[in-house]
Amino acid sequence: MRPGLLTMVLMGLVMIAGTASAGHTRAAYVDGCQSVDGRFVVTARYVPSESKAKSYGEWEFTWKDTKLDKTLTGKLQGIMGVGHFDVTYAHIFVAPDGETFAVWNGGSFASPAPNGEAKDDLRKLADHSAFADRLIVYRKNGEIVKRVGLKDILLPKEWVYVYWVHGNLYWSIEYPDAVKNGGEAPRAGMRYFRVSPDYTVLEVTVGACGDARHKLKDMEDAVLNHHRIVRFDLTTGQVIDPQAKPADESKVPVRPFAGNLITRAESQYYLPALDPIREAGKVDESLKRDKK
Repeated sequence: MRPGLLTMVLMGLVMIAGTASAGHTRAAYVDGCQSVDGRFVVTARYVPSESKAKSYGEWEFTWKDTKLDKTLTGKLQGIMGVGHFDVTYAHIFVAPDGETFAVWNGGSFASPAPNGEAKDDLRKLADHSAFADRLIVYRKNGEIVKRVGLKDILLPKEWVYVYWVHGNLYWSIEYPDAVKNGGEAPRAGMRYFRVSPDYTVLEVTVGACGDARHKLKDMEDAVLNHHRIVRFDLTTGQVIDPQAKPADESKVPVRPFAGNLITRAESQYYLPALDPIREAGKVDESLKRDKK
């Protein structure tokens, strides 16, 4: 990673470090990314709301062609803020040609959460805006190519796995190598997806996460043990057959981060790399010292 790009990441993340609180919630973030060759980079920054009527602000993106030194900016849709109830856990993935980029928001709401209505049958909430925009594919100028909501992903019988605590939304299964022996993935969202090394294919497994399994403990084994793999083309937003065997290994989803697991306490000081599969982020000790 070039030093200038690292500076952009640090500047964007220092502002929101330390927003994690006890329990489920971790530090809010929208992690940037670069194309596989490093030429195209998309980063995000949070802009607090100036309106007292709105508790959360907006996220703006910057797309950059590092070869031509060209930049484009715009607003990101379907993500919220940095607080306990409007937390954001989102990941940007840049296509190899830089013409599109995708934002994956698997574990936080797209708008304020439902306020208790219809919790006995969550299928009735399928059209609620909070469950929209799990995936949005953008052109480099910010024009939206495709929006994918939870209702586009889940089968009717799978709404039983939808569960939330404050701003944390659960509906998919953790990958075993992202949570074990007291350690966790460096980002909250990284527990629940895989992405290909060229950042064009994302995989998620629908089913009961650890907390949801506790909620469903009285259900039959067929419900508790259900799992279904879903894959998306991150350049179009279309679903891909998960059984298909790509000829190109760079399109096979893998663990979305390099390096070791970290602790929950360390997660709020984590600074990501723009090429997270190949380059490990780091826990910044200076942020710990600044908070004391």
